[in-house]
Amino acid sequence: MSETLRFEAFSSMVEPEFWSGLAHHKLHSARLDTARTVVRGEFSGGRRHAVRGNSAEPTQRLAVPARLRVNQGAWEAAQGNTQQQAGAVGVNGYLHNTNTIEEFKKRDKGELLRDAGAEILEAIRSGRATQTPELLWPFLLLSFADLKKYHFYHWFAFPAVTADPPDMATEAPAPLSSFISRSSDLEHLLTTFAGSSVCAQGAFVARYYPSNVDNPWRVGPLSEWSEIYGSDKAEDGGIALLGFVDPSSHSTRPGWPLRNMLTWLRHCHPEAANVNILCFRDTALLAGGAVDGATLVQQCESIVMRVNVTPVASLTSECQVSGWERNEKQKLVPRIVNL
Repeated sequence: MSETLRFEAFSSMVEPEFWSGLAHHKLHSARLDTARTVVRGEFSGGRRHAVRGNSAEPTQRLAVPARLRVNQGAWEAAQGNTQQQAGAVGVNGYLHNTNTIEEFKKRDKGELLRDAGAEILEAIRSGRATQTPELLWPFLLLSFADLKKYHFYHWFAFPAVTADPPDMATEAPAPLSSFISRSSDLEHLLTTFAGSSVCAQGAFVARYYPSNVDNPWRVGPLSEWSEIYGSDKAEDGGIALLGFVDPSSHSTRPGWPLRNMLTWLRHCHPEAANVNILCFRDTALLAGGAVDGATLVQQCESIVMRVNVTPVASLTSECQVSGWERNEKQKLVPRIVNL
């Protein structure tokens, strides 16, 4: 099997309090200043929702959109408060608020994406993204706040540096529960994540030792690539994986953050042409509790896939960027909130 890797795009989820914060920002801070402003958002592992049928139909587990959440706490980023919900990955967003609806409509959307893509590539090349992975997943918010009517015109973008030719999935995605050898190995992985900040960073490297009952996992940040993933460990019986917190709940499609993760990989570790990807979706299980391994396996949503990475030298364009959010009808148009 070898097919083009497809991704589940982000969907914005904005709480009403955020728009009140935007109105306050416009009136008391920005006024007529249209310089971009840092706001804060977050995402978590994707979970399917159980939907109960009638007595004759079994319970179904339905996929839900991959959410990027923005709330009132987005404005606290300016004060250096970057806290997020337990199990969530915090990311910076860049608000571009215009003064008129005409400016909003005429703003060059392509330029905004290209600039964001260039910043992502700079963070990768400089090594900053290796130390701070959230730099791989900024979001953009173009807006106009009509404070006379309390209408908020807006458009989110989730910039992704895309590969052409595309990266390829060389094996069908498999549930993590079938990838591991024992149910207790999942318990160990969750315990490892719960005891470190690696999961909160959104990206990690891992090594799985199927024959090691007591200590089957080694997990660390991207900066520990050589120590954990490196080719010099090929004979230790471990299976190397590149992992990320995956907001997708689709059975075969990984979430949008993997696009820039693979961009990081092709630039920083071109020797890793064919990699195992751990799409970790079980952030909701990190709270722990008295749940046995067999039950965890049943609840596990994470998947493992193998990807062939297009090398930089083969790309037709080094900074081809996409990411403007589509509406419910899959059209590229802005949205309006009426408060």
